[in-house]
Amino acid sequence: MSKTLTKSGLTIPLIGLGTWELRGRKCKKVVRKSLELGYRHIDTAAMYENESEVGVGLAESGVDRNDVFLTTKINTIGWTASQERKTVIKNEHIVDEFNQSLSDLKTDYVDLLLIHWPTFSTNLGDMLEIMYGIKESQKARAIGVSNFNTTLLNECTRLGFDDIYCNQVEYHPFLSQEILLKKMNEMNVIPVAYCPICRGDVAKDSVIIELSEKYNKTPAQVTLRWVIQQQSVAIPKSAKKRRLKENIDIYDFEIDDQDMDRIHSLARGQRLVPNLDSNPLLGAWD
Repeated sequence: MSKTLTKSGLTIPLIGLGTWELRGRKCKKVVRKSLELGYRHIDTAAMYENESEVGVGLAESGVDRNDVFLTTKINTIGWTASQERKTVIKNEHIVDEFNQSLSDLKTDYVDLLLIHWPTFSTNLGDMLEIMYGIKESQKARAIGVSNFNTTLLNECTRLGFDDIYCNQVEYHPFLSQEILLKKMNEMNVIPVAYCPICRGDVAKDSVIIELSEKYNKTPAQVTLRWVIQQQSVAIPKSAKKRRLKENIDIYDFEIDDQDMDRIHSLARGQRLVPNLDSNPLLGAWD
């Protein structure tokens, strides 16, 4: 199995490093170490308040910038990791905010720029127009979205933006995204799974434990393999060297169809992050 997916000439590694809640010296160290271990995909966001540390870790790793797939996100809702609520970014300020991200990351481009959360206080069409302008300026190689449901993906198409690169959403064995994944497949939108091991909960599940023994892998490795066998990308987070190594050591085995179905059957609607209908940060639908 390939370790990457390619769309529109841009190749993304199937496993990336998630950096949510990594801050300060720890963030720099983990980014540097992950790249030394072989990671070539780093995911960050303005909301995480760690872009500067990610940039330092990337620079200190010695890995050529062009060899790393770097993702960041526009903080569309004004919330931050430190829980300091900032003013919701207006569309006219997106370019300035993005340029600040580039400065913090110590790079002149990102591979992927995402709308972090849909917000209903700004015009989606105008927002996408601005972001695709950033792509045309060659400061972002691709534009994608995050936390979009099927309605919003359809709206992107209706507005004429039918080449959305990816949709980054919560996805793990305990949360079925069957309908959304089907829509993304129809639209040729790459699924990117955050919280793919459900913040460690997969290690407590009897079915996944049984399969980990069968395949001689950890529960996290079995789960990550399950994700990427669905032609999806996963961005697990860890600050521990052993787990960082384990999370990319998933290409020497394959889960059979019956076991894939067993993992799918574990879905129970467990969300770690509020969805569009219940997230108080997003405001009301228009």
